[in-house]
Amino acid sequence: MRVLTLLSVALFWSGLACAESLPLEYGVKAGFNLAQHYGTKADETEYKVETAMRPGIMAGAFLNYKILDQLRLGYELFYTMKGSREKVTILSVEGETLAQPAVMNLRYDLDYLEMPIALRVRAYSSPKFSVEAVTGTAFSLKIHGRHELDGTFYLPNGDGFDVIPVSEESDLSYVNMFDYSLVYGLALQCHGKMEFSSEFRFTLGWDYLSLPTYSLAEPAELRNQTYSLILSAQF
Repeated sequence: MRVLTLLSVALFWSGLACAESLPLEYGVKAGFNLAQHYGTKADETEYKVETAMRPGIMAGAFLNYKILDQLRLGYELFYTMKGSREKVTILSVEGETLAQPAVMNLRYDLDYLEMPIALRVRAYSSPKFSVEAVTGTAFSLKIHGRHELDGTFYLPNGDGFDVIPVSEESDLSYVNMFDYSLVYGLALQCHGKMEFSSEFRFTLGWDYLSLPTYSLAEPAELRNQTYSLILSAQF
C-alpha cells in the first residue's frame, strides 16, 4: 500500500508541476461495472463458496495532460459501484460436521468516490482512430456500504430437520473507509469534430476488506475487483 500511495502522490504532483505548460484534454465518462471480491481459497472441508458479480455503474469526469504526442497523464474522478454476491455452504462448525449443510446467501454493496491517476500510452495512431494502453493507480473513498445475509440452518429432529432461518444486515461502517487499487486498461479513441472513446478496464484492489459472513464466523478477508466498460466524450 505504501508503494501505491507514493506512486499516486508522485504522479499527482508531477502533473501539477507541469500543468501550466502542457496541453489539456477534458471530458466526461460513464460505464458499466461487473464487480466481485477475491481472496484466499476457502477450506472446502469447512465450507464451499460460490461467487457471483454485482452489476453496477460508474460515471464522472476526466482530465488529461498531453506530455508527448503518444503519452498522456490522466486524472479521473467518478462514482463507482463495487461489491459481490456470495453463496456459502457451511459443512462443519467448530470441527463438527453438520448432518445437513447450512446455506448462507450474502450480498455486499460498496460504493466509492474514486480517483484514478494513470499513464495513457498510444500504441497506435491514425487520423481516424487510436489505441491506448492504460496503467496506473486509484484511490477510493467509501461513501456507501450495505451487507445482507439470508440463510438457513438445519437442526436434526428425529428423521427430519428443523429449519432455522438466519437474517443479518449492516451498513459496513467498520469496513475500510479508503481503498487503493491498480488500474489496467485498453482504450479505442475515435477522432473527429468531437473525440469519443471506449475503454475496457480492470481495477484490482490492493487492500484487504474484513467483510462479515454470519455472527458465528470470523469476517472474510477479501479484496475488491472490478471489470468496467467505459464510454467517454472529450470536449
